[in-house]
Amino acid sequence: MVADAVSEVTNPHDRFFKEVFSHPEVAEDFVMNYLPPSISEAFASGTFRLRKDSFVDDTLREHFSDLLYEVDFTEGHSGFVFLLFEHKSYPQGDIAFQLFRYMARIWEQSRKDGTRHLSPVIPVVLYHGTAKWNVPPDFASLYRGPEFLKKHLLDFSYQLCDLSAYSDTEIKGGAIVAVTLLLLKHVSCEDLPDRLPGFFILLRAATEQSTLAFLRTVLHYIGTVTLRVTHDQFRSAVKAALPEEGASHVNRLIEEFVDEFRPDWIRHGMEKGIEKGIVEGRRQEASSLAVRLLTRKLGTLDDSSLDRVRQLPLEELEALGEDLLDFSDYSDLEKWLDAVRASHSDAEH
Repeated sequence: MVADAVSEVTNPHDRFFKEVFSHPEVAEDFVMNYLPPSISEAFASGTFRLRKDSFVDDTLREHFSDLLYEVDFTEGHSGFVFLLFEHKSYPQGDIAFQLFRYMARIWEQSRKDGTRHLSPVIPVVLYHGTAKWNVPPDFASLYRGPEFLKKHLLDFSYQLCDLSAYSDTEIKGGAIVAVTLLLLKHVSCEDLPDRLPGFFILLRAATEQSTLAFLRTVLHYIGTVTLRVTHDQFRSAVKAALPEEGASHVNRLIEEFVDEFRPDWIRHGMEKGIEKGIVEGRRQEASSLAVRLLTRKLGTLDDSSLDRVRQLPLEELEALGEDLLDFSDYSDLEKWLDAVRASHSDAEH
């Protein structure tokens, strides 16, 4: 719980990436615009299917997010597009090795699902750090040894989208993809408030429904990443970008949820989430300690008693840690738990 609450704050890029690119049409738009035609033209349009699997190590989730899509090829075969989102401010030197591990896991999962052959896996790295990506895009670049032995080494190349290498005018794709990449590129810039109207003008090409859903995602992302954009600046940027005529319905809905936009409220909510997560983490630690002490004192606990102990709040677990020293047998624990239940019942009445 502590890790979950903290990651909500420290990895808003992760959440934004997944909320946007979990839509197959958005992922396909990105892939078709940022992969070489020699690769993208092999994909059958409209066949991107999101897989729920994640292959990133828990220890690396602070730096990477991943999404896996299964896709059909024009020649009748199927394979995978693996999107890896790099959300650090500097390039990852061993990214090719990490990708190799993730690709192997994808193939392992396919074999568990009954597929005996290896389907193509196209790894794509989306990087939004400020420093230009300077890591070679091939696995063999990690090799150090005699050149004549290099041909025996497994090799592959990943596809890189380095946002630091694109000017704003070079960023392409549909409205949602373009605005997403522009935000990732500039979200930490001082002039973000001035850039927002230009970004949102691109959304005129999107449907009303997708625009509103996306704006809500953007609202939360900006609110958790930066305090540079005020409520009034966000409202002004949206209203300046979307035309008044023929869009009264859109504007009315925008008014309803833009009024909710308060970076300080969002950040306060995140802080409360961290506080709640820390308390829950302490409660779980106290619960584990109480079970260990009770087991040493009384022997193995039955499932019913285990459940009752593990559900106790932190304050009562701390009290149990002291009181169990006076327990003589299992009945003392049952009496103690019954007394706690009775006190809860009295408090409710």
